[in-house]
Amino acid sequence: MREHVEILFPVTSRIPKVRDWSVDGIIGNVNSVPSSKKTMLASAKSKAHEAFKNGNYLIAARIYGEAMELDPFNATLRSNSSLCWIRFGNGTQALKDAQACRMMRPGWAKGCHREGTALMLLKVRCDGFLDGSCVLFVWENRFDASRQVMLFSVATESY
Repeated sequence: MREHVEILFPVTSRIPKVRDWSVDGIIGNVNSVPSSKKTMLASAKSKAHEAFKNGNYLIAARIYGEAMELDPFNATLRSNSSLCWIRFGNGTQALKDAQACRMMRPGWAKGCHREGTALMLLKVRCDGFLDGSCVLFVWENRFDASRQVMLFSVATESY
């Protein structure tokens, strides 16, 4: 495990819940999580992924919600939950999860993408705004929604 952490450490953003941001601190944090909690979290992630893959977005979102209770500072879970709400068509909940994700990992392209997509789902028009290192642009409704999402995806992948 140490070898993997040492490789990834220089290119990893700081995680707020890990107090000692060092290789030893990260390993200590991982080892401090009870294995039963890890097992429950892994099971929830797997079930949510399967539900999402089968198009059961509401079920997947609810399972991700349960997983977030086990690991409330996990930005990836928030991002995945936001995507489920987007696919389900609930822009308000998608935006809530996307904004929580971005608070945990400011500037993360996937979090920016989720927030922008949720705003488009809510039909919120912005000329653009700067938040940390992330710029989001939400286009006017000149194209159909799927085209906007595609254009937005391409724009955010370049960050």
